[in-house]
Amino acid sequence: MSDSSVSDRIAWHCRRGLLELDLWLGGFWDAHRATLQPNETAALERLLTLSDMEIADRLQGRAPVGDAELAAIVQCLQHFRAAK
Repeated sequence: MSDSSVSDRIAWHCRRGLLELDLWLGGFWDAHRATLQPNETAALERLLTLSDMEIADRLQGRAPVGDAELAAIVQCLQHFRAAK
């Protein structure tokens, strides 16, 4: 699969039913897709398989994140939002 199609797929999955998540995830992807390491991109893809509420709970610290790579991408997303 080409990098372009992977990027397009992730951009599509960043589009969420909750506007706040749509803006947060989509903005993060637009700002960081060129600099994310493959393991970070994979962790983001895993995060995006969750429901909107599961993602929101993890991003807002109301639910356990999971493994270290998922925790790292959640932390990156939290820092991105805090910087906005």
